[in-house]
Amino acid sequence: MPLLEMKHICKSFSGVYANENISLTVEKGEIHALLGENGAGKTTLVNILFGLYTADEGEIYWKEQPVHFSSPKEAIATGIGMVQQHFSLVRKMTVLDNVILNLRGNRFVLNRAAAKKRLVELAEKYQLYVDPDAKVCDLSVGEQQRVEILKALYRNVELLILDEPTGVLTPQETEQFFEVLRSLKKEGYGIIIITHRMSEIMSISDKVTILRDGKQVADLVTAQTNPDELSHYMIGRALSGEMVLEGQPKEEDILYLEHISLEKRHRGKHLEPFDLHIRKGEILGIAGVEGNGQKELAEVITGIQKHTSGKIWLDGEEISHQSIYERYESGVSYISEDRQKDSLVTGMSITENLILRDYRKPPFAKGILTNRSAIMQNAAEKMKEYQVRASGKSGADTIVRLLSGGNQQKLIIARELSKQAKVIVASQPTRGLDIGATEFVRSQLVAQRNKGKGVLLISADLEEIMAVSDRIAVLFGGKIVGILNREEATVQKIGLLMGGITGEEIEKQ
Repeated sequence: MPLLEMKHICKSFSGVYANENISLTVEKGEIHALLGENGAGKTTLVNILFGLYTADEGEIYWKEQPVHFSSPKEAIATGIGMVQQHFSLVRKMTVLDNVILNLRGNRFVLNRAAAKKRLVELAEKYQLYVDPDAKVCDLSVGEQQRVEILKALYRNVELLILDEPTGVLTPQETEQFFEVLRSLKKEGYGIIIITHRMSEIMSISDKVTILRDGKQVADLVTAQTNPDELSHYMIGRALSGEMVLEGQPKEEDILYLEHISLEKRHRGKHLEPFDLHIRKGEILGIAGVEGNGQKELAEVITGIQKHTSGKIWLDGEEISHQSIYERYESGVSYISEDRQKDSLVTGMSITENLILRDYRKPPFAKGILTNRSAIMQNAAEKMKEYQVRASGKSGADTIVRLLSGGNQQKLIIARELSKQAKVIVASQPTRGLDIGATEFVRSQLVAQRNKGKGVLLISADLEEIMAVSDRIAVLFGGKIVGILNREEATVQKIGLLMGGITGEEIEKQ
């Protein structure tokens, strides 16, 4: 008897199908992967299942009985839990309080001692160890994820939906997490996992359903397929393979951070003093679990935050006291980790966003007069070169918030990879992108490197870091705890450094 059946699900927005006649079956004790490009309909489908959306057509069966969920509360009560990519925890509350939030006991008062006992038993049974009395704000990202799963298990769910669950985990945490999933599978739980990582699909899933443009294009048994076939179904072609790093980086530094530190009042040190350099024609990867100083490092280099001590040199010129705009003019470009908050004005058009840095300069302006023809020509050229696609008749005048995440990211890259750029600070440049868009973004960064520019690549995706970096530096607790050359870098070594184990300790192992 199937645990879940979704039959002929249809959902449209403004007349455009997000899901068109999609069917999905999940058995007890099965890990089912859901794969597809951005905008393929994966999130819409699980949101319908979890009661966040209502399907226009189709049926849902739970243990062969028809069900209809008008809210997540109803889905949870039936036995379906969801751990979203962005956790829904109350950071100032304890683990226990988060788990029992909105629950009541038999007489409207929950027995906290009994609740804590049950939580500890669940944590031990599934190796989801976390302190029930710890505040969520004091937990690592991996520990917070365990709390989300414990919340679902505490509510006796039988099907777990996991949206990009490993995006912020170290390799060791990922493997531990997969062991938890295998344990849940043995217990008979059904699991739906959404991930862009082919290696994870091959490692953990039993079956794969692939969506493209809102349609179901394949249902495969994982053991009978391979990454090339999966990518063919997903984007219509095989991936082009490994990125080619041409030649060796030059000896000269393009960027040099001398004894840089950042300290904030009431929040302690965000960056401990360290030296760091990027050579011309080099990609320096920055690895580390999120929250260990990556964002602060990027913002210190680009001038968004003022460093506490030290100096910054760009191509032999000190830029420590330059403003954000002056640093950009000197040759520092920035691809922010939060494209909608930091890099785009989503209420403006593609055309306008492409000239945000240069709207006051020729050929786009002369004095107070703008050159509409030059602005439109720039948009047309950039959209073609960087494959920015806008649906509908508006084209370059399309409002940015209407673009997919992948197209928004390509738009930022089209603007930031200017001819004058000497150093590109790329923070999480492929986050949330499908494999086709990810491949394109990586290829653009490698192309900049091959032209002799410097690239600082900050990424939570260790596969990405290892694929395109000449050297890899690891941040932990605001410190550079190790720097590895491409040849000596292994997943094991980097993962240990990401966990705070120093280079000396690694050598002893």
